[in-house]
Amino acid sequence: MVDRNLSNSPEFLQERVSYLEESNQRFMSILEMLASSSEFQGDLSRAKDGAGIFKATASQLRRLFAFQSMGFLDSQFDGSFELLVADPAGSRDILQGQVEARMMDGTFAWALNRNQAVLVPMDNGETLLLQVVATQSCVRGMFVGTLPGSSAALDGASLNALSIVLYTCAYALESTILYGMLHDHTQHLEERVQLRTRDLEEARRQAEAANLAKSDFLANMSHEIRTPMNGVMGMTELMLQGGLTPQKEKKYLRAIKDSADSLMLIINDILDFSKIEAGKFTLEKVPFNLRDVVERCLGGLLIRCEEKGLGLTSRIDLAVPACLVGDHGRLRQVLTNLVGNAVKFCQQGRITVEVDLDSRETDDVTLHVRVTDTGIGIAEEACERIFNQFEQADTSTTRKFGGTGLGLAICKKLVALMDGDIWVESRLGEGSCFHFTARFQVGNEELLTADKELSPTSDQSGQATLDILLADDVEINRALVQAVLEPYHHRITFAEDGRKAYDQFRSGHFDIVLMDVQMPEMDGLQSARAIREYERAIGRSVSVPIVAMTAFAGNEDRQICLDAGMDDYLSKPVKPAQLLQLLNRFCDRRMATAEAVTENTPATSIPKSSPDELDESIEIFNQKELLERLGGRSEMVPRFIGLFCKGVLPQLEGLATSLEAEDPEAVRRHAHAIKGSAGNIAAQRIHQMAAMIEKTAKEGDLTETPQRFAMLQLEYSAFIETVGALGFIAET
Repeated sequence: MVDRNLSNSPEFLQERVSYLEESNQRFMSILEMLASSSEFQGDLSRAKDGAGIFKATASQLRRLFAFQSMGFLDSQFDGSFELLVADPAGSRDILQGQVEARMMDGTFAWALNRNQAVLVPMDNGETLLLQVVATQSCVRGMFVGTLPGSSAALDGASLNALSIVLYTCAYALESTILYGMLHDHTQHLEERVQLRTRDLEEARRQAEAANLAKSDFLANMSHEIRTPMNGVMGMTELMLQGGLTPQKEKKYLRAIKDSADSLMLIINDILDFSKIEAGKFTLEKVPFNLRDVVERCLGGLLIRCEEKGLGLTSRIDLAVPACLVGDHGRLRQVLTNLVGNAVKFCQQGRITVEVDLDSRETDDVTLHVRVTDTGIGIAEEACERIFNQFEQADTSTTRKFGGTGLGLAICKKLVALMDGDIWVESRLGEGSCFHFTARFQVGNEELLTADKELSPTSDQSGQATLDILLADDVEINRALVQAVLEPYHHRITFAEDGRKAYDQFRSGHFDIVLMDVQMPEMDGLQSARAIREYERAIGRSVSVPIVAMTAFAGNEDRQICLDAGMDDYLSKPVKPAQLLQLLNRFCDRRMATAEAVTENTPATSIPKSSPDELDESIEIFNQKELLERLGGRSEMVPRFIGLFCKGVLPQLEGLATSLEAEDPEAVRRHAHAIKGSAGNIAAQRIHQMAAMIEKTAKEGDLTETPQRFAMLQLEYSAFIETVGALGFIAET
């Protein structure tokens, strides 16, 4: 039972009243905090960074608690803490010292792992309070404050209020950080959008410029194509009317040929450019003499210079090696384009070609070529633009001087393939100097002399007689091989098709078989398979060598021949030296000419020009090449020209009939036969034109074949005219 006297004593009642007053004061403080929270939230929303949020929180705590000093430490990325805000400012050093002391004794770390305040008595009678500023996911800082007296100054309700304020501070810090990250990302995104917009604008501008250039190009191209086409059509119509004298017919034919040549130049530019753009353009690596290349290139342009009264000179640095290895055909193409442009735009004065050694390494050299003229010159702002596709320095030059606007763009890409660069120095009205560099390998001079040493007239005193089976359905091809081999007293048995070749092989004894691939009755591949099957049937231990001789020129065609049981492959037109070397290699006989090329000249001869290219620089009739095949016997030339004409005319008629019937396979066969015969007789332009027809027919495409067939007929007429002018009368 409670002592009623004690509960009614004045001392007890006074203590009870004091407790209630303190409790009421604490509740009033909480109510005051709640009442002032809107002002606190406003301060937090106005804060721009962590320091501003800590200052707003310090102001709120100052309203609620009697801290003598307080501070906020900001959490750094490396795990350390930095005293960012001290209130009052003069207490920074004292607070920093207390924090460091608490770090040393472990109290700071203990406070980090608690969600409540940690109260630590100080030597001066005050109390140090530490409480982490953290959200549920991350520690944002540490609050430190000093209170007068003992820890009893803060009860549970006050500590809860403190936790609420610091919890609000932590989330405000996190929101500010996230907002900053979002702001930075947005700003970066805006910068990227602006940059992308500028890129798109530049791309749009370039696309519009390209479209404009293409429009100009198409307009120029239309003019360039229609002009020679009008010449072809007009002259053809006049000839079809008949009643012309031989002189006028010749004049009109020459005009038609000149117009056709102009068309082919345009077509070649377009084909070259499209192949380079498609990444299907590769450079050859063959030995060549730079001086010969430059001399031949300028020789072909000398007549045009003389017609305009221009001087044309060249100089090649003596330090340039005699033998280089690379694609001399493309080097000549670049040089021809630059010198041709110089001739076109130069009305008086001279053109100079200079070749210097730019640099040399162990196995490579870089050449620096300059083509200087005294022509109309180029405006400074156009010096870079002229190397762009479809562009010229001035669109009016297309009308005045002609051209597609592709020549220099092709040169730039070819030079890049040769690891070089191209540029121009020019002033309007003062002429131009085009520069380009190109890298080549250094070759062995013996490679250049090997072909010269390989002549059918070389000493063959130690050559044994061979029994050779020659299978070819074209008479001129058989006659040419016979002309090459007869001086060495070889015995040759002829077969006009694969079936007869197989029968001859079974009934005779031969050291080697030379087999055409495309023949009637049984083709060369079938005949070779049959011969190999026969050898296996009779148990022959050593097979007779079979060598394909065909106008097919691709690597895949060579593999087809090897798969059929043949031992090697010679591409027509067959060179005498290669044929003699091959006989020596397969028949194990000594040939004096073979030693010079055993290492350097492969038996397989692949034409250097692709079937879809027509090289305008090649001759209509290469008399020198034919004489080499005939061992220098010029008296045999008329006979072979007669055999060629006798064999080609029926093939031309068959080609026309097949074309009318739209039969690609028949077109290919006839074009193939014409190509082989033309290659053997050194009718080079007929050979290449027939190759173009054969290639497209093989692909089943006859779209352009009528035009090419018409050009093939013109080339045949030009061949007859050329050999007639040389004094050769065809013997049939």
